[in-house]
Amino acid sequence: MNLRATIFFLVALHVAAALPPTNAADVELYFSPNGGAALAIAREITAAKKTIRVQAYSISEASITAALIAAHTRGVAVSLIVDPHQQNDLYSSAPKMKKAGIPTLCDRAHALQHNKTMVIDDATVITGSMNFTRSGDKNNAENTLIIRDAATAARYAADWTLHHDHSTTYTVTHGKDYRPPPTPPNLVLPPKNAHAQEP
Repeated sequence: MNLRATIFFLVALHVAAALPPTNAADVELYFSPNGGAALAIAREITAAKKTIRVQAYSISEASITAALIAAHTRGVAVSLIVDPHQQNDLYSSAPKMKKAGIPTLCDRAHALQHNKTMVIDDATVITGSMNFTRSGDKNNAENTLIIRDAATAARYAADWTLHHDHSTTYTVTHGKDYRPPPTPPNLVLPPKNAHAQEP
């Protein structure tokens, strides 16, 4: 490549790098602790018009819980899939949401249902490391992404449906009579304290 062609190539590369992609997704990023993730999540829930599909390892944060119940009350189709430990977690908001009429399921097909995702109106995805808990928002080192992109939302919705289809009914089992659900065959469970409970 001669000098003129090299210069042209480098200038073109520089210009291309400076231009935003034409189909770039709109992404917001929040870091915990105290980065505003819970309020941003509650804001997105409050703006929902049709559907909210949730997968949550832990869910207990008050503003997120209140926003989901309010969305359900105003006619948004809210659905929740949780890890089985939420049946015996005294901090969990799952009993309150089930009582409010939100369809609530347990995904027992895996060692952990460790997803922390929401798909809103098939257009927005909320994901990241943060559990939907006060500790996740206020105490832990976490990240949360809000992605407004229909193609990404479609992939997350498909994954939500995959887990929904093998999940079973959520039942509150707090108290001394708690018995863990049967373990699916050939499933290796993590150590008992593999993941701390979060208020």
